[in-house]
Amino acid sequence: MPKHIKFYALILIMIVFINVAVYRHLDNQASVKYNSLHSLYQLKSDSAFAYLVKHASETIPLADTLMAISESKENENPAKIRQWIDKAKIQAEDFDEQLLTIIEFSDTFTNDAVPKLSVNNTAMTTENQQDMFILAFQARTWRPLYQISYSYWKSDPKTIDAKTRETLRSLATELRSLNQTITSFKDDAHHMFFQDQIESYKAEMLRQLKPHLERLNKIQDDFTGQK
Repeated sequence: MPKHIKFYALILIMIVFINVAVYRHLDNQASVKYNSLHSLYQLKSDSAFAYLVKHASETIPLADTLMAISESKENENPAKIRQWIDKAKIQAEDFDEQLLTIIEFSDTFTNDAVPKLSVNNTAMTTENQQDMFILAFQARTWRPLYQISYSYWKSDPKTIDAKTRETLRSLATELRSLNQTITSFKDDAHHMFFQDQIESYKAEMLRQLKPHLERLNKIQDDFTGQK
């Protein structure tokens, strides 16, 4: 083989090795940067979750308002009923948003789970988290209240029927039970972050929230006639 061909072949081999080395170096840098961003995202998510749980509002005020409507007298002042219904709608929207946000930040990073874009432009890391978010979305307490509000506005004379009263009582009972569950996690919110146990707390909270949300969803489906 002519010397100049050997020379060019050697140069080509050197270029290939240099390119491979540069690629590996850049790939390692990218991996380090990605892992750093992933860790920061996890830390941010964990911190937000602990804060949200620690400062979670109680569901008792909403439950009390629902019971007030349910136990109202047949001849109650319609203006007072409307005031209670409007108050309940605001309380329900606040509660629904709070619960959805807590679930959104309940990311678990086991097995190097990677956040993925999910429903309502949220980021989820597991199918369980996504399923819980959808369940909470379906169980939103404001849904029946807007239907009740519309029905009451249309009724003449202004009345709250027996089915509506029973639904409101059932919702209030479940909300009080849910409040106990949330409160139990609020008490541990400060410790969960600093004891490096937040992943297990997140998973356990989702597990305990699920039956509450399923019951809330069923109460509403029974009220609206859905199956």
